[in-house]
Amino acid sequence: MKIALSFFILFLCLNFNLQSQSFIGIRGGVNIPDVNFSSFTGSRGPVITNFRAAYFLASTYGVTYRHMQSDKIGVQADLNYTTKGWGQNTLDFTNTFITRIQYLELPIYLHWQFIGSKNFKVFVNAGVYVGWALSANQTIANDIDLIQNQIDYSLEDDNRGDFGIAAGVGVSYDFSIFILQLDGSFKSGFANILPVNHFTKENPNISTNQVPSAQISLLFPISK
Repeated sequence: MKIALSFFILFLCLNFNLQSQSFIGIRGGVNIPDVNFSSFTGSRGPVITNFRAAYFLASTYGVTYRHMQSDKIGVQADLNYTTKGWGQNTLDFTNTFITRIQYLELPIYLHWQFIGSKNFKVFVNAGVYVGWALSANQTIANDIDLIQNQIDYSLEDDNRGDFGIAAGVGVSYDFSIFILQLDGSFKSGFANILPVNHFTKENPNISTNQVPSAQISLLFPISK
């Protein structure tokens, strides 16, 4: 971690000039959330092999701040209200369960504009994020009394904290009074959302958030 921080500071220093600029803006988009579960055996048999993944779209929106240390390199921090979770289909597709977990999330990126002209830029973001679950709910498509072999999540019993790495790529265009930005990103969690304690609850050994997303942002200059 110290080595990575040293390289980050050195990178900023090498790209330093007197044309630094800051921006603040709003952003919104969609997630395609999923959770990486490892297989495990519960009281009803092998759990993961008894459902198929069901993908769904979820919202993400928030505010963003970017400080460009030079015309190419800078740092960006977002504060998002974002929905993660996972979907489950029974093997015979008789029922579908969608678990949505709403997080307050803070990603911090190194922002690098590596290709482009004066107004049009292609960029990459790379960094880390932390999050805290605010609420959770589950929707069931069909009869709740149908035989189901699923994994449940609750704020009271399971882990609310989340952290991991984040990376993305996108394009932006500077209209002088604001910047329009389109980007795609992927966040890979390191924290299990389900505690691993088989004495109190049968959970998989791995249950980490995996979230690809697409966003649109408007950024307004606040300093030059």
